[in-house]
Formats: sequence, C-alpha cells, structure tokens
Amino acid sequence: MRRIVITAPLAKNLHKMASISLKLDRRRATARGLYPIQFLLSSKGKVTTIGTGVNIRPEHWNGEVNKAVLPKCPNARAINESLEALFFKYTNTLRELDNNGKLAGKSVTEIKALMTEVKTASNKECLSDYFHRYAGSRRTENSRLACLYTLKTIEAFDKSSLSFESITVIWLKAFDAYLEKRGTSINTRALHFRNLRAVFNSAINEGIIGLEHYPFRKFKIASSRKDKEALTEKQLQRLIAYDTPYPFRRTARDLFLLSFYMCGMNLVDLYHLDRLRDGRAHFVRTKTSGKNINPVSILVQSEAAEIISRYAGKEHVLRFIENRESYQTFNNRIQKAIRAIGRELNIEGLTFYWARYTWATLADKLGISEKEISKGLGHVDTSIAGKFYISYDWTKVDRANRTVLDYIKSLQTV
Repeated sequence: MRRIVITAPLAKNLHKMASISLKLDRRRATARGLYPIQFLLSSKGKVTTIGTGVNIRPEHWNGEVNKAVLPKCPNARAINESLEALFFKYTNTLRELDNNGKLAGKSVTEIKALMTEVKTASNKECLSDYFHRYAGSRRTENSRLACLYTLKTIEAFDKSSLSFESITVIWLKAFDAYLEKRGTSINTRALHFRNLRAVFNSAINEGIIGLEHYPFRKFKIASSRKDKEALTEKQLQRLIAYDTPYPFRRTARDLFLLSFYMCGMNLVDLYHLDRLRDGRAHFVRTKTSGKNINPVSILVQSEAAEIISRYAGKEHVLRFIENRESYQTFNNRIQKAIRAIGRELNIEGLTFYWARYTWATLADKLGISEKEISKGLGHVDTSIAGKFYISYDWTKVDRANRTVLDYIKSLQTV
C-alpha cells in the first residue's frame, strides 16, 4: 500500500502527540474497483483511520491536501474542496483539544472518539435552518429567492423534519420523480438540484456534515439547453433596425445592443458600471464576484460609445443607477420591454440574456478561439496560472469583438 502523508502544521507539543494525514487505502477495492480515501490519525506510534466516504480509482489519486484527486476524477473540484476543508477542520480540532488539555494520556482511539464528538456537537443545524442561512449569504436577491424557492419545493415534497443525513440518492431520485410528475421542466428540476448540491458543499466546507453524507456523487443532474438562445443573423439585423414609439422599449433595445457590443456584458454590470478608463470598461462580473479576483477589461467600441452617449450618467457610465429605482425594478422593466419587442418581431422567448448568447455564438462561428470568447464573457479562469501569474492581453478580446461587429456591419451593407 502506497501512502502519501501530509502532516498538519500543529503546535510543537501536539506534533509529538497526534497528527492527521491523508492517504489512499489500496488494500481492498470495492466491487467497482474503487479505493477509499481516508484520514490517518497518528499518536504515540499508534495509528487509526477516519473515513471520508470518498472512493476513487487509483489513477485519479494525487495526494496533495488541496488537490487530493486529479481533475479527470468525477466531481474532482467538490471532492478536493471538501477534503481540504475537512483536513483543516480536523487539524484545528486537534489543536483545540490539546489547548484544552484533553489529549493528555489519551490513546489514538480515544482521540478519534473525541474528534467525532466534536464533529457531532457542531452538527446541530437542521437542513431547513442551514438552507435559510445559506440563502441569506447569497450576493444577489435573485439567488436568495431561488434558494428559498428550492427549499419551499423540498418541504412540499417531504413534510418531515429533514436532516442532511436523510437526503440520500434514493431520496434525490424520488424528489426528481415527484417534480416530473408535477410537470416541472427539466431545467427547473436541475435548478433545484444545483441549489441543494450547493447547500451540501457549503455545509461540508463549514464542517457541519462530513463527506460521507454527500449524496451527489452517484446522482447525475440532468438538464437541457433551450432550442433558442441566440438571435439568428437576420433577427439581429431586424433588432438593430427596430424602431418604436414607446420610449422604454427603445431604451431596452439600445441596452440589449450595448450588451452585445460589449461582448455580452450582463445588464447588472452595465447598470453598476461606475466609470471608463482609457476608453475601457473595467469591472468584475457581479455573478462571479466571489470567485473572480481579476477584473474584465472591455474596449468600448464605436457602436457601444454611441449608445452610452445617449444614456450617460453624471457619476456612472449610464444614468439609470442614479435614478430612484432599484436594480430589481429596472431589470423587471427591461425584461418586460424585451419580451414585448420579441412579440413585435416574432422572436419567441426573447430575453436580455440572448445578447450574451448571440455574441458568443457569432464569435465561435467566425473562428475566434474559445479562450478569447471565455475571457470576453468574463468567465472565471480556474487555473492557478490564470488566477495569479498571467497578465492577460485584453487586446486579443478587443480584436475578437471587432471581428464580430465588423461581420454584423458587413451584413447590413449587403
């Protein structure tokens, strides 16, 4: 059996008494050929294990505390984050027990029992209470309401006092069948399962529950993409040429095109954009502000500058945030106007988000690399190099965007 040991940086006297490490137990495989990842607790030359509930293929094992499994392992990110959180939870628990004098004279088995007691004592928050707390921590009102909608749906399905432990793969399948019988669309069902999964991941990271209670490793969240998410070239031309006697519909059309001209910039980010520097919009996407440490930098092309000049604010790029109207109210009005435009132009299901899909679809058609499309859309770069070491050359996105806009301009002159 090969073992990779990563010892926690404990206090000097504790290091002599007890340590926690991570290992892959290769002694026996499950019927599916998987091996368990375990924590190894050592004290005074004696050893015991603490299960994690995670079983993997040996070729997926990496062994580093923050990267226990390789990216090719299913659910690698969730597993790595959860194991890292558990690792530091256990090391902190050992430190606290030692500081309180509770480790002296204890065997390794007794130390494990104390750690388990500490873990159980912290698990007082029921699923419903934690769901409310998690929803309250969301950055946007829409995300908070979506979480609470999921909780309400769960409680309508299962009126018992739910605990994390009661949510199993069998429960998930029964919940899915219940939603399907009610006529809930596959994408709405996927939304509920993603919200529930996010709650589990958060609870594991906080040490509320252990990985052994994570039910999503053997449950696939199914979803389908909508058939119509991007405008065709002809539909986009019709939208550019669109005119209306209704002022706010004209505003909604302009902002839709502004989003398109700015690489699919979200309405919430346009609304809050405070200033331009050197003719560029620098911002961190609201949707990913908790994950992204590097701002997006989009050059304001001439088409976008013309629209901005019509709605310029005093302290912000656009004046709408300076009016006495919340973003939620403003967004609702814009979406309503966009739907009305869609009905006028016979574009079924049109929403503001189509500007983003349309830009990405055309960029892909024109041979622009996935990297430049992703950067233009403001997606989070998950690589360590991308996050911390590489200073991205945003002129690549400028050229990509100009290629898309020139292509649209060429269609209008035909």
